[in-house]
Amino acid sequence: MAASQPEPTEKGSAPALAPGSPDAESSTFHTALAHLYRGEMHRMATWRMRLDTTSHWAIILSIGLTTFALGSSAIPHYVMLLALAFNTIFMLIEGRRYQHLLHSKWRLGILERNHFAVLLSHGSRSEDTTWREQLAADLRHPRFAVGLAMGTRLRLRKNYLMIMCFVTVVWIAKLFIHPASPRSFAEFHGRLAVEGFLPAWFVALTAASFVLSMVLVAASTPSEVELERRTWEDHLREQSGTGGPREP
Repeated sequence: MAASQPEPTEKGSAPALAPGSPDAESSTFHTALAHLYRGEMHRMATWRMRLDTTSHWAIILSIGLTTFALGSSAIPHYVMLLALAFNTIFMLIEGRRYQHLLHSKWRLGILERNHFAVLLSHGSRSEDTTWREQLAADLRHPRFAVGLAMGTRLRLRKNYLMIMCFVTVVWIAKLFIHPASPRSFAEFHGRLAVEGFLPAWFVALTAASFVLSMVLVAASTPSEVELERRTWEDHLREQSGTGGPREP
């Protein structure tokens, strides 16, 4: 005898379950979601730890190069410019890692709002009737909730602007105190040059543009709470669209 086909559902109602799939009220379904929640929580904690590790690298590097540069007048000032370059690399790494962190927070938010909150509220229904379809679509074709640029901007606002400003202040202090305090602005400007490689005007223009850009970008970046709320809504729209998957 031919297998019976699932009855068509009305528009807007929940889709029929595939043969062999657990019912939404079964213990198997709740157990599977509990394990998914635990896995995503562990994944989020892992990326949180990786974010902290990179920040620690940046802080240790900045303090170490500061001690090295200010320890002797024979050490060139552009050591601190290298610190700015390395911190920029660390910031980009953290931007990528934050994409993974926010992705897990998005999945956890879906489960907390629409599954666990419903269980704890004595049978009330979720306001979002398509949350299972959204989560299933994301599990099949994972999409980052934010791009690399936005993730990097948030890390800049959160941690790296303060580190960048600290390194810049140390660099300027190095120019002032080694080998001695400058007697004129022309003498100070002349110290900016990287001997045999970059003229003073180029170093001054590049450093000023870089630091000013970092300040402006950080000032225009939304807070973490605002960003997560906005990207939550954007991610929902992406899941309902037809764009190709973007693997994390």
